Amino acid sequence: MTPRRRAGFTLIELLTVIAIIGILSAALFPAISGVRKRARQSAATTAFSQWAGGITRFKQVYGFYPNIGATYDPSKGDVLHKLEEPAINLNFVKSLSGRSPTGTPLIAADRKLLNRNGEEFCAFGKDDFNDRDFLTDNSLLVDRFGNYNIRLIFDLDNNTNIKNISGAPGAPESMPEDIRNITGTIGIPARIIIYTTDLLNDFPAPNGESSSDYAQVFVIQ
Repeated sequence: MTPRRRAGFTLIELLTVIAIIGILSAALFPAISGVRKRARQSAATTAFSQWAGGITRFKQVYGFYPNIGATYDPSKGDVLHKLEEPAINLNFVKSLSGRSPTGTPLIAADRKLLNRNGEEFCAFGKDDFNDRDFLTDNSLLVDRFGNYNIRLIFDLDNNTNIKNISGAPGAPESMPEDIRNITGTIGIPARIIIYTTDLLNDFPAPNGESSSDYAQVFVIQ
């Protein structure tokens, strides 16, 4: 009588399957990571475009760009603002949304300085902030990679060309290549530029991340 063979896999067969799965996973992981990074980059670009659109509408209504810095002097040319600075970040949110990050309407002093009609030119959602579940007036705007080192540049002198930018740390090497001419005398045709970058010469990683955790994101209008 022939002995009945038990159904199932041998140890060698199981080890072979596990090895194949490991090889496939190793091959697919970089591709999946790349897709996720591009999706985040696209989402960040969309958000920046919405912000830029809000800035444009603000200027159409009031005739000038949001006064989010310490001074507002168009005679000094185009200015770069750093949104990682809490006061500038808060002024930007209030100017465009007509509210604080927590949703509180502007008080009279804020309306006089930032947005006199309290209009909403752009809505900021929880995903736009670094501490989405615990929003305060100190909550910082971030891109979709969690990078809060966001740069805003306005064409304050209204010549439709942004150039000779001062106050850009590490420029031009630490900004996206497509916009590096803004640091020179030629500049680029633009009214608004918003950008972050994975070149961390002047972008200290918020939580110890490496440059590979970020991506270059920029919008020109």
